[in-house]
Amino acid sequence: MLSVEEAQEKILSRIEPLAPIELPLADAFGCVLAEDLRATTDLPAFPSSAMDGFAVRAAEVGGAGESSPVLLRVVGSAEIGKKPQGVVGPGEAMRIATGAPIPVGADAVVPVEEARATEDGVEVLRSAPAGRHLRPAGEDARMGEVLVPAGRRIGAPELGLLASAGLPRLPVHPRPRVVVVSTGDELVEPGRPLAFGQIHESNGYTLVGCLKEAGAQSSLAGTVPDDPEKLMEEVVSHLATADVFISTGGVSVGERDPVKAAFRDRGQVVFYRAAMQPGMPQAFGIIDGKPFFGLPGNPVSVFVSFEVLVRPALMKMMSRRELFRPQVTARLDGKVPGKHDKTVFARVRVKRSGGGWTATPTGGRGSNLMSTVVRANGLAIVPAGVTSLPAGAECRVTMFRSLEE
Repeated sequence: MLSVEEAQEKILSRIEPLAPIELPLADAFGCVLAEDLRATTDLPAFPSSAMDGFAVRAAEVGGAGESSPVLLRVVGSAEIGKKPQGVVGPGEAMRIATGAPIPVGADAVVPVEEARATEDGVEVLRSAPAGRHLRPAGEDARMGEVLVPAGRRIGAPELGLLASAGLPRLPVHPRPRVVVVSTGDELVEPGRPLAFGQIHESNGYTLVGCLKEAGAQSSLAGTVPDDPEKLMEEVVSHLATADVFISTGGVSVGERDPVKAAFRDRGQVVFYRAAMQPGMPQAFGIIDGKPFFGLPGNPVSVFVSFEVLVRPALMKMMSRRELFRPQVTARLDGKVPGKHDKTVFARVRVKRSGGGWTATPTGGRGSNLMSTVVRANGLAIVPAGVTSLPAGAECRVTMFRSLEE
């Protein structure tokens, strides 16, 4: 058997980031930027007002006050989205709206609350030093400055900043296109009636959720029977459009298992046992240049295998800096069994407790008990060789969702 760390290392050593492509601005959300993006102009490109009021010459209103107002002649208005007509000369002011360009000659803004309109113009009731309520050109970024560095995952703030810089398309590492195939004669799509001995197919839907949460694009190819030729046909039909393949079921010890039979003579797929529970039987390889993951068929095994082995590979393909989930150290409030030869990933619910964390087991350890995953937000790690962790013991927990969910 391969240890979990060895399995992860062997997989990641064969994974490369996807080649960068250009995507429309909105479509680039969640992707990793492939190169530094710089400002081609100052941001903002012109000085503007931060208040509704009057654009003035600061030197002329330095002594203004309630008892000593300064009277200025109003010479027009500066409006949003338009170049101001005229300039502010000595003894003059110009009405201005928030966001409107500062007219030539003015170097400060007096808010409407600090001014009083008269028949002859406007009385300024408070001094306004140079730069007051004025947003200078280049305040956000100077021309040539790096707006977003290569390697940064594009989030909402990045989209907003790059949009303000006028960039319609971004060079990014794209989301992997992942095709999911579930194998099994007993599988029936949800919504269809079951004959005795049949079950509804669920693994594909679990993986679709996992893939979307990870930021990948998912395509559910549906179910195929335990027939190697049909499985191979399904995979080959997606070779032109997929970056990654994931199958579930058919990777156990039997030579008749469909995944083994399908890929024994094609590609470089290795079938191995990972020293982990759940999720011991695994397959990984490259088929026509595309990574292939063969996961077990039990529902919890599928989820844990994805989290431990598949998700880090997808993170690397997307050029993400952090390949692995965050972990916390928590104190168990219930016993968690271990295995002498395997790392056990136990489903737990983590919550804050005092100044630390408490992890509560969410149910039985069976790999068919998907409800235990639904109640959990983390996987408690019991290292190989530890037969059990008692209540009160500390352990590392991989968090697969937030505390609030």
